[in-house]
Amino acid sequence: MVNDENPLRTASALAQAGRTAEAIACLESALARTRPDKERPANASILARTAGLLCEEVGGLSQAALYYEEAVATAEGEPLLLLALADVRWRSGEADSARSCLARAESMAQSASDADALKMAANLRARWATEDR
Repeated sequence: MVNDENPLRTASALAQAGRTAEAIACLESALARTRPDKERPANASILARTAGLLCEEVGGLSQAALYYEEAVATAEGEPLLLLALADVRWRSGEADSARSCLARAESMAQSASDADALKMAANLRARWATEDR
C-alpha cells in the first residue's frame, strides 16, 4: 500500500493502523527515490523526519538517527531537527555527538531568534544534567 503521490499520508494511515514497520518502509521507498537527485524535493526533509519519529516510536534509535541526519542535511537552518538528533544520540550513549548537535541547534535558534527552539534546547540540556554521561 504505497501511494506514490502522497507517501506521507499513506505512512500516516499505516502508522495509525498500528502498521509502523510498513509506514517506515513506505517513507523509505519515497526517500530512496529522491536520494539520487542533486536538488531534493522540499518534502524530503519532512519524509525523513517522520521516518525518524516512527523509528523512535518502535525503539529503533540508530535508524532514527540516520533519518534525522538525512532530514538535517536536506533542511538548512532547522534547529528542531538537530534537537531531535541530539536527543536520539544522547539516548544511544553518544554524549559528545549529542552535545555537538545541541550546540549547533542552540546557535541556529539564537541566530533566528527562535524562542521555542531555545526553550526546547534548554529543557533538553536540563534533562541531560540530571543523567550521568
